[in-house]
Amino acid sequence: MSLNTSTVSSPSPVTNVEGRKRPSTSSRGAYEYVLLTASALFALIAAYFVGTVIWRAVPAFREQGFGFFSNAMWNSSFDPTVPSQFGSLSMIIGTLITSGIAILIAVIVGTGTALAITFLLPSRLRTIAATLIELLAAVPSVVYGVWGLIILTPWFQYTVGPWLAGIPGFDWLFGTTAGGQCYLLAGLVLGAMILPSYVAIGREVINSVSKELIEASLSLGATQWQTLWKTVIPTARIGLFGAGTLALGRAIGETVAMSMVLGSALSTNYQLLKPGATLAGWIATQWGEAQGSNQVPALFALGVILMVVSLSMSLISNRLVARQRRAATL
Repeated sequence: MSLNTSTVSSPSPVTNVEGRKRPSTSSRGAYEYVLLTASALFALIAAYFVGTVIWRAVPAFREQGFGFFSNAMWNSSFDPTVPSQFGSLSMIIGTLITSGIAILIAVIVGTGTALAITFLLPSRLRTIAATLIELLAAVPSVVYGVWGLIILTPWFQYTVGPWLAGIPGFDWLFGTTAGGQCYLLAGLVLGAMILPSYVAIGREVINSVSKELIEASLSLGATQWQTLWKTVIPTARIGLFGAGTLALGRAIGETVAMSMVLGSALSTNYQLLKPGATLAGWIATQWGEAQGSNQVPALFALGVILMVVSLSMSLISNRLVARQRRAATL
């Protein structure tokens, strides 16, 4: 009787049931100190990186002025007394063309792939498809560049290019002569590169759509296709747009593959079968020859443009994906 009484009157503390000890205040303080130090160090490195790039780009912006954005010429000089002309217009337009083709491919193919993996494929095939997509996302960009240069360039030069150039009434879009390295090929390669990232984020966004909403659509007599087209996609459109924006940010900053399949040629002819250049690709191809000349600040200026565009795309994407997640929880 006394055993039962002592047991009831003296229950064991909750914190000692599992035999665990609370972490001491000093250990939490040391851990927080390490995290704050690491965060501060990262912030200093990022600020130093951005500051030095902007500082090295200031001479180009000061000397060229607004002409740096409106001029398509790139004439460098190794003599400091000889003025040079630097313009990013051709690279900016080339970046927009290739990125536009890539994001168009990623959105059309990627949205269909994400829907198929989530709703149409059996569970076993769904796992295999998701794994393959993750593997494609890990492939280095130089592999895509070599694939485009060795495999796709001859195909474009002798088959696809002549066929597109021969379509009546589309001379303004494709041109009359076909080449292997061109905007269209670069856009296709870039689309294949950003497709895995878009599909991965798109699957997450589509999975966040309320299951009750899908079941309600099906219970009202809608077919599976009607449910996907009129319920799932409209509900997930903000998140899918954010995924496309994030993929577009990667497409704008792609370097090695674009320098291999686009031709690295500055031109004011922006037909899809013509060679061209992008901002990142031009930096990669010209940096070796820029040492000792006055085009180094101009290349840093191109880097500033890339940083601003990529940061803007990332912020927009994160905001849209977060908005989609909040909407899914309501």
